Amino acid sequence: MNRLLLALISTALLSGCAYTLQLLPRDGGTIYTGSVQSNGMGSGTLSVNLGNRTCSGSFAKGASNDSFGFFQTYGKRGASSTGSVQSYGSTATFKALMSCTDGTGLRCDVEGGDSGTGICVDSKGQVFDMIYTR
Repeated sequence: MNRLLLALISTALLSGCAYTLQLLPRDGGTIYTGSVQSNGMGSGTLSVNLGNRTCSGSFAKGASNDSFGFFQTYGKRGASSTGSVQSYGSTATFKALMSCTDGTGLRCDVEGGDSGTGICVDSKGQVFDMIYTR
């Protein structure tokens, strides 16, 4: 049962789901909101309204802690068997690149599964902490 739960959590961003995005600048207290739409293939689109500008773009999965391998076992009297195993982790890393209506850009590095956290930096050097939830 735990493997099934981990598999479902780890593939959350790989399924076609919508998420809520929140960004908080490190030099201010206004929380900006946006949305993320996964296409079910480890990538998708996102958009956030930063007050006087709207930023939108895409994200892609960079890595995960999933694993895959083959095995072979040996028994008495020469008996053997082979097979494969796949393990679904609970987190993945993503890169998001957005262009903004004022000509600037926003780049984010994110880690998570069903929900996650990250950090974004715009082309002016402003840093944002980011969370996303379902």
